[in-house]
Amino acid sequence: MTKLSNLLINSSRGKYDKSRTVELKNLASNSVGINNNALCIQIKMTIELIELLESQIKDIEKQVSDFIKKSDSVITSISGIADMTAAIIISKIGDINRFNNPGQVLAFAGLDPSVKQSGTFNASATRMSKRGSSILRYAFILAANNVQLNTKTFNDYYNTKRAQGKLHYNALGHCAGKLVRTIFYMLKNNVTFNLD
Repeated sequence: MTKLSNLLINSSRGKYDKSRTVELKNLASNSVGINNNALCIQIKMTIELIELLESQIKDIEKQVSDFIKKSDSVITSISGIADMTAAIIISKIGDINRFNNPGQVLAFAGLDPSVKQSGTFNASATRMSKRGSSILRYAFILAANNVQLNTKTFNDYYNTKRAQGKLHYNALGHCAGKLVRTIFYMLKNNVTFNLD
C-alpha cells in the first residue's frame, strides 16, 4: 500500500493522497480483482519468464556488441551505425568478395529497383524489389536513417531527394543505396569511413 500510495501521489503530483489509494484498492477488489491462487501463480510465472527473456536478450546484445568491438570492422567507423545493426550487416553479407559490385549487394538485400516493362513499355517510376534478405534490407534502411541523421553528406543527399518530391521512405531507400555502395567500397578496400 505504501508503494502504491507513493506512486499515486507522485504520478498525480499530489492531487491524490493515501485515502485515494485505499479507495482504489477496494474498488479493484470488488470489480476486476479475482481471488484465484492458480491464476496468481500463472501471472507471476509469466512475469518471471518475461524478465528472464529480457535478461537473456540484454546478455546476447552485450556479447554481440563486445564481438563487434573486438572484430574492429570498418563498418563501425560510420557514425550512426549501432553495434547490432553492424552485426546484422556483417553477418548477412559475409565475405564481401562474393560480390563483384555494389549492385549485387543491393540485389541481395532486395534494395534494387524492380523492373516493370511490357513490350516497348518501360515504367518511369519503380519500387524496390524486396526479393532479397528482409533482415539485411531492414538493417540497411535503419542504418541509412541513423547515418543521415548523424552525417552531413548523407543528410544533404536525403534532403536533396526530399526536395525532388520523394517521400520519407523513398528518400531513405536512396540513402540506403548510397550506404550500400559506401560499405561495399570500405569492405573491399578495408578503409574506414572518411568524407575527405
